[in-house]
Amino acid sequence: MRSTSATSEPEVTWIYRGQPLAPHETLAHAATPDFQLLDRQGFVKITNTSGGTQIEWSVFAPNWASLYFAMEWLHTYPGPYTLRYYLSGWFDEKYNDVNAARNRIDIIIGKSDIHLTRHTFVTEVDPYRANIPDLLKSALSDGEVNPNFGVDCVLDESSGKFNVERVGQKSEIARLWGLNPVSFPCLTGHSYDQVVSAAYRKVVLTNKPHYDHVCAAMEARDANVIWFTYQRVILPHRFTDNKKGVVVVSKQSPVDIKIL
Repeated sequence: MRSTSATSEPEVTWIYRGQPLAPHETLAHAATPDFQLLDRQGFVKITNTSGGTQIEWSVFAPNWASLYFAMEWLHTYPGPYTLRYYLSGWFDEKYNDVNAARNRIDIIIGKSDIHLTRHTFVTEVDPYRANIPDLLKSALSDGEVNPNFGVDCVLDESSGKFNVERVGQKSEIARLWGLNPVSFPCLTGHSYDQVVSAAYRKVVLTNKPHYDHVCAAMEARDANVIWFTYQRVILPHRFTDNKKGVVVVSKQSPVDIKIL
């Protein structure tokens, strides 16, 4: 199939109908956007560099033969392995072991008839677990966080909605979307806002911190829809003019939510 030696330049292999494309066939598709090849025509894309190998596909596309081919030959590619697949948004999963990656592809194939009716999932988690990111652990124990890492959400008493009024410079929102308080995760009214802000009301009513995990499909700055997983702590806070609200501190990390 190929050499197992790592290369400095990305090496791309397109799989179609269970077979890798020849160089001249790949060239014939060069002008077609990748997503159209993956989603509409059922291609599977394998990219390997010195940093590992990525397998990319669309879950609903007619690509089973190509995925089985990729599984069969995955051991000839260098790890670690990133599975990047599209299902109402892009998922990214990383595996160091080739067999774990192959088994996961097989599981996803078996669930390819699943249609997601929700795009935001939240689950409350034990705050005493061992693997909480340090930033969140400190926020829970101290009941406060450095403003640079927090996002201020003020309660509008008339509408019952929480409006984002400030995005900390070192917050996850700032890192992924910038400081603009009208980026997608900061807007109100859409389903994502309704699901994630439900816990804000609980925090305001109880005046106690809250810790949970979130998995949500959101539009990134490049307009791609990506499934983001993050852990968060929500702290009660009084703002100027004695307005009620919360400060949210989050960290992009693995969560105890399994969609597929």
